[in-house]
Order: sequence, then structure tokens, then C-alpha cells
Amino acid sequence: GQGQQHVKEEQLPQSLPPGRSPFANVIMQQPVLGAQRARTDDGWKSGKLCDVSKAPYLAKNNTNATAMLKQAIEDCGNLAEGGTVLIPQGYVLITGSLFLLSNLTLRVESGATLLGSTIVSDAPMIYTRRGCTMMTAYAGMINGAQCIRKKNPLVGWDDCAEWNMLENVVIEGGGTIDANGEHWYTKEMPKDSDMRPMMFDLLWIDGLTIRDIKIRRPGFWTVHPTFSNNVRVTGNDILTTGPNTDGCDPDSSWNVYIAKNSFSTGDDCIAIKAGKDWSGRMVNISTQNVLAEQNYFLKGHGVSIGSETSGWVRNITIRDSRLDGTNLAVRIKTMRGRGGGVEDVLYQNLSGKVEGAIQLTLNYHTAPPTNISATPTLRNITIRDLQLETKSSYLTCDGLSDSTITGITLDNVQVQGSSKQDCEDCKFSEVENTKPKPSCGTF
Repeated sequence: GQGQQHVKEEQLPQSLPPGRSPFANVIMQQPVLGAQRARTDDGWKSGKLCDVSKAPYLAKNNTNATAMLKQAIEDCGNLAEGGTVLIPQGYVLITGSLFLLSNLTLRVESGATLLGSTIVSDAPMIYTRRGCTMMTAYAGMINGAQCIRKKNPLVGWDDCAEWNMLENVVIEGGGTIDANGEHWYTKEMPKDSDMRPMMFDLLWIDGLTIRDIKIRRPGFWTVHPTFSNNVRVTGNDILTTGPNTDGCDPDSSWNVYIAKNSFSTGDDCIAIKAGKDWSGRMVNISTQNVLAEQNYFLKGHGVSIGSETSGWVRNITIRDSRLDGTNLAVRIKTMRGRGGGVEDVLYQNLSGKVEGAIQLTLNYHTAPPTNISATPTLRNITIRDLQLETKSSYLTCDGLSDSTITGITLDNVQVQGSSKQDCEDCKFSEVENTKPKPSCGTF
């Protein structure tokens, strides 16, 4: 109840240091290189090969091959020389939740499909971060690290004492991974439930590459690298339609590169996050150094940061991309209760057709004023070289009475269509060659 929440808030130091990193405290040069096994096109050929169509696995086409896939991961994972689990062309294999290991490539070849099982028990309950909060929930279709030991006593904000952290993990091959996840939001669970499985629920991986996959029909968020470092998501075709089926959501992760993907989603195309509310502030791991470029955004709520900003999101560049029917080109959202914040962001060279151009808000949902550690900050946002056609709005900039949005630069922002503007507690530092000029906010 309210009392318990109040006690939790009181345990929190009044001002936490900016969120730490999941692994080494190193900002890497962009574009980051990702997993060692994916540095070349045929890196998967090095080490041991576990072809699930061959002995000892002998997976049969169009059957549930979970047991064979798990065995192949055991046989080819965690080897010093590396290994590849191969689903060859022409195979459609049904699978329950899989848990990857280090030095491993999961290769679904062009013309092959890995299809999610619709049997609920094929997704076991695990301890994970779901909806940016640590909790017990159904395992994802493809998972990273697992919690191998719980804390004693439990603390509530993160009850895991030890994870089997992974490194050097690749998902690739040109084929299709289809979670077949509609049943999670049509009949298994309330459609807003955070217990639904993420599709790629990839926790605690240092060196992760996801490339050249057709990614379809998640039951919840789609590509979710969490507490990870040196992450590369390139050349994927991500198509989703259900509630909360975000495309790619880096969460409390450092050094992330997202490029040359197409997104058509049931929620945000991209949403860069760092934990939610009390749990997120106590975990206190930030997201830093994300570059998203040369992506194609179709349907979706936005090219977004937030709303889960509790561990801080900083040093983000989103550039050189086209939009066609996306709700918002620039979307940064958080709210009271989250804390943390967003700073040092560049949106540059985005063009196309959208519903609205720019939304910066600290009122994603309204909540009563809270203590300073739970009041979010939004500052130092540069928006440059936008060429957009809008239908419903140009600019929303919505701060808080006790947390003004500051340091906003608009440079060569050209928006046709709607000129609707709405600003409160919002401060621009520079506006150059921009049409229409902001008629709200302060300078």
C-alpha cells in the first residue's frame, strides 16, 4: 500500500549519483562493433557447429523442437572456440523459451523460421526485468542471462544476487523469428500486463549482435537488450501490431548501435529506457552512448526516449532516417515518480510524413508532486535538420513547475502541415532557421 511505498522512498538517498554502467565504465567509439563472432559475415563458421536438423538432434520440420534446440545450445554454448546453433533453410521449428549462452551464434538461415510455441507452459516463470521493473514473469522467446541465486533477505527492487552473465552472443542468418505471440494479449493475460513475455529478453550480455532477421509477432516488447554493453542491432525487419509491441528498447545498456532496420510497430518504434520508478532508481544503471541511424520508421508511436528514465538516459543520437506514418518523429517522455532523466540528445536529419513532429514531456501520465529523487529532469536536447510533413501537431513541450525542460536547440527544423504548439515550463536556448518558430515557451 501507500505506507510501504513511502517507506521505500525514504530509504532512497536524496540525490543518487548518475546511473552507473552495467559492465566496464567505458564509452566506446560508434558505431560499436558488437559481438566478436559477428565481426565478419562468416564468423559463425568458427568453432563447433550444432545443426539441429542433423544427428544427434534430428529436429523434424514443423514440430516443437524445444528440447533439441536447448540441447544444441548446451552443446555449442560457453565454448572457448565458440559455437553456432543452426536452423537450416527450409525448416520451420516451433520452440518454447530458449536461454542463450556465451560465445554463441543462433543462426536462422534465409528460408528458415523459428516459431514461438503457443503453449503457455513453454514459457516458464523467471526473474527478469519486465516493463523496466525487476519481477517474476513469463520467460521471453529468446533470453540472455538467468538469475542463478536470489538475495537473502529479498529487497524488492532487485532480488537477484547472481546472474550467469554472458558475452559474445549473436542472433543472425537472414531468416524469420516469429514469436507467434498474439495469444498473450488476446486471451492469456490482460493486454497491459507486464508479465507477458518479451520476444528477445536479453539481459546482462557484453558483446551482442542481432542482424538480418525478420522479426515478427511478439507478445510484448520485441528486442530488449537490458543491462548489456556493446550492442549492435542492424539490418532487421521488425513488424509488430499488438499492444506494447515496441520495436527496439535498449534498457539500462551502454554503447548501443541501431542501424538500417525497418520498424512498423504496435507501440514505439524505438524506446530508449533506463529502469522505472523506485526499482529503477535503486538498480541505478543508466543507458548511455546510443547511436540510431539510417533506420526506416513506418507505423509506430514514435522514435522515442522514455518514459522509464529512472537510471538516466544520456548521450543519445538519432539521425539520418526516414519516417512514413509514424506518430511522432521526436518523442521524449517521462513523468513524476520516475526520477532520473534524459540529457545530451541529438535528433538530426529526419524526414518524411508523421502525425506530429516533436513531443518533449515530463507529464507522460499525470501524478502528484513527489520528492526530489522521483522528479525527472530533461535537458540539453538538440533537434537539427528536420524536414517533416505533419497532420495533427508541430510541437509539444511540457515540463513541470519544479523541473523546467531546459537547453532545447532547434536548428533548421522545417515542418509543413500542422503548426499546433503547446508549451509549459519549457525553455529554448537557441532557435535558428526554423519554420514555424516556436511561439510558446521561454527563451
